[in-house]
Amino acid sequence: MDEKVRVLMPIEILNLDKDVDTTAVWRELNDYVKVLVPQINIQDCGDWKLLVLVNMRATNGIGFYKRSRRYPSDKEFEISISIPIPNNDQAPYGLSKVKESYYLPLNDKNFYILEPQFENYDNLYQYILEGSKCAIDLAFTHGFTCNGKKIKFQK
Repeated sequence: MDEKVRVLMPIEILNLDKDVDTTAVWRELNDYVKVLVPQINIQDCGDWKLLVLVNMRATNGIGFYKRSRRYPSDKEFEISISIPIPNNDQAPYGLSKVKESYYLPLNDKNFYILEPQFENYDNLYQYILEGSKCAIDLAFTHGFTCNGKKIKFQK
């Protein structure tokens, strides 16, 4: 995969991939960022690439980590997004095993945070996909710094 921007989806909820087709979500998110590339100033990264980590975890909101990480050996920047997976009390399609997962709360100091809006979705697949797209949009709206350049949506 030689794209300038790509998505990876680490999963912190045990066996989540047995309850939802996370591979299909991953494919759709990679297609989504390809559509966004012309709208952002990715050329300012030079020959560096951007990795968007969409972490599915037990947390309190959809969040975009304010700081990017850089990996000089790979010439890659990483931005991190957190997607809260609902438990069975939060949404009809939620999973009881989320309650057994390590809970990692987000805070305003380190993250831009959106409320998850579980009630707007019919199933976990739809929620993860659309919530992830919202978080990616949030990241490119606020922007992040790569090699001294602010990468964000352009007007």
